[in-house]
Amino acid sequence: MAFLRTLFSTTGLLIMVYILIGVFFNTAPPHLPTTAGSFASVHSWVQYIISILFWPLALWHPTFIVGKWEP
Repeated sequence: MAFLRTLFSTTGLLIMVYILIGVFFNTAPPHLPTTAGSFASVHSWVQYIISILFWPLALWHPTFIVGKWEP
């Protein structure tokens, strides 16, 4: 019962908004994995879920860097 109380409380609403922002922030076509059944697809879906859960890290741009990557 505690789970349902949390789900329908202010905390649950904030968690839902956080996840929805992550979904809309990361659903550009290059980020959305395909549905083919292979190990690469599973890896893509895991990366997608991680990007949804940690979407605020995409907003972080470090000011001080040691070196610059050159292709």
